[in-house]
Amino acid sequence: MNIKKHLLLCATPTKQKCFKGNEGQKTWECLKKTLKKFENDASTKNVHILRSKADCLRICKNGPILLVWPDGIWYEKVSPEKISEIFTSHIINGKPIEKWIFKKIEIELKSLIDLKNINENNPELRALAYHLYEN
Repeated sequence: MNIKKHLLLCATPTKQKCFKGNEGQKTWECLKKTLKKFENDASTKNVHILRSKADCLRICKNGPILLVWPDGIWYEKVSPEKISEIFTSHIINGKPIEKWIFKKIEIELKSLIDLKNINENNPELRALAYHLYEN
């Protein structure tokens, strides 16, 4: 399996600190539909993109938050309207949308083990490590 990306969306937080209402759930549904179209395209059948719905990515502001892994790109205020553009520009064509990015992790990590063992005093990175490794 050729896994190209893993998209993590903070969509349904138990404690809604980063956004209110059902914007996260709407964005999650849009992401699922977008990925389904991609998966059904014969030209991309050998490329896999994983998705995970997170309760919380421990950013707690300007959500929903979308993390594109392994790129280390964090998008803020992600909405159903933004999902299509992020998917086409960043995921398919490799061109992140700078105006929506609020954080970049510049460390290249090849695996969850690398992430678990990282010696980095960066709260976002540590939260990511916890979320990915423990779940």
